[in-house]
Amino acid sequence: MNYLNTYRRYACDINRINSEALSDARALVELTEDIYNHDLEWIANQVLDTEGHRHVIMLSGPSSSGKTTTSKKLSDAFLRHGIDVQLISMDDFYLGAEYVRKLPDGKPDFESVEALDIPLIKKSIELLSTTGECVIPCYDFSHSRRSEKTKTITLADNSVIIMEGIHALNTIFSKGQSKAKVMKVYTAVKQGIKDNEDYVLTNREIRFIRRIVRDYHFRKTDPEYLVSMWDTVIDGEKKYIRPYRYTSDFTVNSIHIYEPCIMRRYAVPILGMIKPDDPHYEFVQKIKASLERFEFIDDSLVPENSLLREFIGGGCYSY
Repeated sequence: MNYLNTYRRYACDINRINSEALSDARALVELTEDIYNHDLEWIANQVLDTEGHRHVIMLSGPSSSGKTTTSKKLSDAFLRHGIDVQLISMDDFYLGAEYVRKLPDGKPDFESVEALDIPLIKKSIELLSTTGECVIPCYDFSHSRRSEKTKTITLADNSVIIMEGIHALNTIFSKGQSKAKVMKVYTAVKQGIKDNEDYVLTNREIRFIRRIVRDYHFRKTDPEYLVSMWDTVIDGEKKYIRPYRYTSDFTVNSIHIYEPCIMRRYAVPILGMIKPDDPHYEFVQKIKASLERFEFIDDSLVPENSLLREFIGGGCYSY
């Protein structure tokens, strides 16, 4: 591990993963989970070693990187130190569909940072880090507008705020803020899985698998729609997330190297629903064939607090 804002790298070779899955799957799962928990514990210690009474952590990452679980597990790490933690979603700061600029097709551009109430977010960060109290809005996603309800956040002197969202690393929110008060965490799948020098699954494909499994099972989203939207998701990440990833204080590699052995069971049937006349059929078939090369691991071995539970369900966190 190099702690100069780089990240842990794994031996991501399909042959080694399959060998470990066959010989001792439980040990492979436990080791992967222990390492991920250790890295988040290390970040918590670094934050607590920084001067200041209240710390604001801005946490971001591309789609299906496991941002929500990472924020919850990081919160658990602080709680183990007896530190009070408040989790805030930047989604609650959306202005509402009528206030957001429109895309060429007439739909609101919710991917843009201008879709958020930027002044209110900056004011909230300042108030939380200084006075320890602020009032934040609640967003009504069913009606695409801000709810009449609000939420009052009150913090003790020795406490941490984790603010999570796709724009959390944007410098528009941290400009003028003391680095002792505001720190940034970037989480992403930073590696793909190879067979010697050739990719079996790229890091983006691993995230795509996570997303299609989660959205199909828990958001009831049509697989064809999910596949068709993936390029748009990637374009949004290039514009709004990737340019700011190097501004983070910590980078977390959220790959769980055994995950294709779990995801195979869930993703292959969903991918099989894509018809041959779909324009993305070849892309889907490539991923489906790649997943079928991995050995099965029983999902009962996946801990309830694992990041993978964000995508396959059965976890201890609410999403």
